[in-house]
Amino acid sequence: MNPRATIALLLATLLAVGGLYYLRQTAPATREADERRRYATVFEPDEITEIDIVRGTETVSFRRTDTAWLIVAPVEDRAAPEEVDRLLTALRFLTVRDRRAWPEPTAVAEAGLAAPRLRLDLRGAQPLRIEFGANTSLPDEIFARVGGKSEILRVPDTVVGLATLPVAKFRDPRLTHSTPDDIEKFTVRRADGEMTVRRDRGRWFIEKPVNAPADPQAVRSFLDALLGLPVVRFEAPAPEAAQLPGQTASISLTPMGGGESLNLEVIRGADPAAETLTARFAPRGGLLEVGREADLLFEVSPEALRDRSLGYVEPDAVDRIALESGGHGLELRRQGEVWIDPERGTAVTNEEIVGLIELFNNTRALSFQPGLTAQDAGLEPPAQRLLFSAWLSENSAEEAAGRHPIAGVELGVVGAENRPARVTGREEILMVPPDLARAIQQIAERPAATDSVP
Repeated sequence: MNPRATIALLLATLLAVGGLYYLRQTAPATREADERRRYATVFEPDEITEIDIVRGTETVSFRRTDTAWLIVAPVEDRAAPEEVDRLLTALRFLTVRDRRAWPEPTAVAEAGLAAPRLRLDLRGAQPLRIEFGANTSLPDEIFARVGGKSEILRVPDTVVGLATLPVAKFRDPRLTHSTPDDIEKFTVRRADGEMTVRRDRGRWFIEKPVNAPADPQAVRSFLDALLGLPVVRFEAPAPEAAQLPGQTASISLTPMGGGESLNLEVIRGADPAAETLTARFAPRGGLLEVGREADLLFEVSPEALRDRSLGYVEPDAVDRIALESGGHGLELRRQGEVWIDPERGTAVTNEEIVGLIELFNNTRALSFQPGLTAQDAGLEPPAQRLLFSAWLSENSAEEAAGRHPIAGVELGVVGAENRPARVTGREEILMVPPDLARAIQQIAERPAATDSVP
């Protein structure tokens, strides 16, 4: 290559690299300068850890913890994170409509900044103060000044509206910040008795007044509603009906891993149509007015929280299916895309089995029958049986070889619209819809050795 061309190419490359370096160094500074001209303040809201709002003789103070914002004055409580974030965002993007540099003392007084009506002090990576004075002659506009600077700014009055909310509006309206996953046990107490529900190895069980599995979704919905009760009013007066029998209900919630329980008491007032109820909850200051959702504490029952399913079967885990109905029995084994009873020669399509498993998984108890005996229910012996099992070979290293039941059910009283039933391994009798019984009958009573394998 020509030496002159090489030198020219080298110089062009150096100039390009130098230009890129210059742009990278100056672009952030230029962008920051633009923002400082456009906005009253430039800061990172996530870096702010303390906020003091001085409005006349009252100071409202917030402190950020690792998990939440807290109000520390004039009350101590959990802060509404949405309101704090809204305030910080409005401050960060407070647009400057006009600047007056080096104003006369009289101009400062006329702008209401000699004794500002509102001051916000923010502390974090860098301290920041901004003061707000009188309204300008233009609508929705106010005079402001940033601490450490002499210039007077004209800005929208949005921040003033947000910073002068009543203290109650800054308090978190959700009763607690807990979720159902934070609770290990709870006990509901009412005039008609107690109910205790406990989590054990990831599953919920009712311990009192009956011993039975609980429906995880029903428990979660109940706890979600109570833990997130909307607080309508803080420092509520005690209702006169508090002394009437049956008008109070309470719940004690034990956190995961133990610790101090959360105790909530709900009190019904004299007016049954009232939109709110009174609650006593010490962590939020005592007496509160809460939403009508708190009625759940008076309405919840063991039956409402009980697990109404017969069990759950994963199709791929099943190797054997035993069915009995009308004196006929099948012992189906998986063989490729069909299920076969070798002794009877009966074959059932995989599609039918998938439908049977889905029906079993979706069947729910309509009611529980503690006063019904197995004899009266036609379960001694049962009219129908269904049992799903896994089958482990002799080469299995983890468990004994042979049948391992997964889930099943026994059904009684053939011909009844709703059928008495008993889940395999349990003694309790419940009522279920007739669909599962019909499906069992259709497969189990199929004529032997007449089915064709598809």
